[in-house]
Amino acid sequence: MSTTTSFFVPVQDQIHRVEHLMRSQAEGHNPDLKAALDHLISSGGKRIRPTLTILTGRMLGADEDRLVTLAAAIELLHTATLVHDDLIDGSLLRRGIPTLNSRWSPGATVLTGDFLFARAAKLAADTESVPAISLFATTLGVIVNGEITQLFTSRCRANRDEYYQRIYAKTASLFETCTCCAALISPVSAETTTLVRQYGYDIGMAFQIIDDVFDFTSDQS
Repeated sequence: MSTTTSFFVPVQDQIHRVEHLMRSQAEGHNPDLKAALDHLISSGGKRIRPTLTILTGRMLGADEDRLVTLAAAIELLHTATLVHDDLIDGSLLRRGIPTLNSRWSPGATVLTGDFLFARAAKLAADTESVPAISLFATTLGVIVNGEITQLFTSRCRANRDEYYQRIYAKTASLFETCTCCAALISPVSAETTTLVRQYGYDIGMAFQIIDDVFDFTSDQS
């Protein structure tokens, strides 16, 4: 069994619950929204963020139902950002599958992303942790601010600090939220929460750096 596979095995059942909870967010709403959400969830993805959330919370003694709800909120937030990113970038495929904006108008795509943000916020509220809800909202602001900064910044070569700021906003901020929010709904000290938050930050930064290196070194075939 590979290291990557073994990372996901302990939480397979919980990830299925996360995906079921994500799909349920469109119930009672426009059927096109339900179809869009089903398409997005079925399009795959590593589910690294909910896996990291659940593994961290389990280690710290979090209630499993709250943990699954938190993980679904985080993955739905991530999915919403991808919907908007694909539209902004004009991407017609993601993981070899047609993006939402390749099928729908820009307006419908934006509104779908907005709907997913709203449902993610509702799930975050369902954790009943004000600090977790606050961090969730802050992280969304960080992600959007990073995207705006990138859109309005010239494409000249960034220095190291600028690069780190960019990948923190793009990726590491949400990894940090995964681990920190898991701690915030667990019976642990503030010191432990701080350490776990740093752990999420480090994983997120490393994840994006490796991904960027692969863009330059991987064989296109």
